[in-house]
Amino acid sequence: MNETTESVSAWLTKEYFETILREYKKDEGLVVTNINASTGSSKGDSFISTMTRFKVEFLASNCREPRQEFYIAKTSYEGDPVIARIMKEFDVYNREMIMYNQILPEMAALLVEIGDYDKLFAETIHVDFVRSAIIFEDLSVSGFVVADRIAGLNESQARLALTKLAKFHATAAVFNERMPGILTNLQGGFLRRTTRAFEPFFRGMLEVCANFADCCEELGPYYKDKLLKLRPHVFEYAVRSFDPKDGHFFTLIHGDIWATNIMLLSETNGEQFDTKKVKDARLIDFQFSNWSSPAVDLHYLINTSFENHLRLHCQDELIQYYHDILTSTLHKLTYGGHIPSLHELCIQLEERRFYAFTSSIVNQPLQISENTADSDLNSLTEVNERSRNFYKVLYSNTKVQSTVKVLLPYFDRKGLLDVSD
Repeated sequence: MNETTESVSAWLTKEYFETILREYKKDEGLVVTNINASTGSSKGDSFISTMTRFKVEFLASNCREPRQEFYIAKTSYEGDPVIARIMKEFDVYNREMIMYNQILPEMAALLVEIGDYDKLFAETIHVDFVRSAIIFEDLSVSGFVVADRIAGLNESQARLALTKLAKFHATAAVFNERMPGILTNLQGGFLRRTTRAFEPFFRGMLEVCANFADCCEELGPYYKDKLLKLRPHVFEYAVRSFDPKDGHFFTLIHGDIWATNIMLLSETNGEQFDTKKVKDARLIDFQFSNWSSPAVDLHYLINTSFENHLRLHCQDELIQYYHDILTSTLHKLTYGGHIPSLHELCIQLEERRFYAFTSSIVNQPLQISENTADSDLNSLTEVNERSRNFYKVLYSNTKVQSTVKVLLPYFDRKGLLDVSD
């Protein structure tokens, strides 16, 4: 085991698991006979947390044969003072613990209430607020795998993800209606005016994009000039995508919904993963969930994680698909608030389309990079030569370049490259 796993195992003992499993399974006679830990994350998987997998063997009351189950312990990452400081400002650990302890179970119960047994996320086993730890089921044991961030989601995978996201948004809206204020207090995602930690990343990426455009025959100095003028404003314009507007439907959004925060299950369970026969999905990682517009999640998911032809040619159809599930679920749950029409949702998406621009130009190059050597929060929050060189590496990716050549003119036609008040 590595150092992180060893430190977690110092307190995640047989006795600890015995205590939490007795409560979770409502079995005071349950006895844990053995546990085995292994690392569950690697470089590039997460900037802000660590994962440890546990195989737990236990003997339940009235059972003669022991059983084994698999869990993941998600704990705070404290190995770097920069990360520790930034994450304290964002309060991500406390937010995700609240999500797993209080909010996600209630949202799951709402679906069961209407006879919908679709699962949206992993089941919570225990939340330890003292140690900033969450223990939940290990989905990988059931055959779930993390979506391919390099290839992107194909159409069947995209529809599954949108189904889960629509039900997430719908149940959250109803939960907040029944328990007013609980979700609206979750303000601010990873972009917020009060904590501008990622502004250097946004400005730096716009600069390297501008330099790429200048050297690109299909784009040229016209785009470089526009992007450099936009650069001082890019962070503020992106944050505006989260702002409330009269008449807009608001709910709890995932806040970081992209490929690696989606796990997929293939019909060929136990064999090689079949991308054409994916039958289920789960959403993971809720550190940045906040009360905002579903347009933020939709723009981010589509423009970081869908195959390019879906983003370019099937977006309207997929938004309609999402809207059908959102409204159907809201109606079944007898939501008392205003349910947006498809037209109203499209207007909401259009008014927040700048987030599609930053998701494509700033975020996706990082997320589809295969070079993880300098992929850490230091690179994204500091202004230095190391960061600038890292951004240049991201834009040396031919897939990124091909996408930018197509999307910059599109975003320009939408007026998103223009500086406004």
